[in-house]
Amino acid sequence: MENKKMNETIADISYIAGHRRYYSGDSRIDMSVFINWAKEFEEMNKNEAWEDRDYMLEIELFANQKINTTRMK
Repeated sequence: MENKKMNETIADISYIAGHRRYYSGDSRIDMSVFINWAKEFEEMNKNEAWEDRDYMLEIELFANQKINTTRMK
């Protein structure tokens, strides 16, 4: 189950980044970055049950913050 959750987080972050047209110039590096962001998000929220917080809103805020603070070409 944890692997499925991580895969969904990676997919959500990748989708958000694609929608924002995030591209560093190297898609393999970008995917590595998205995986690291997903790991960070999951670690930050490892005890979150998501009954009181909206997952989609939180993952979008997280991804947008990461994109906004990461230099793109």
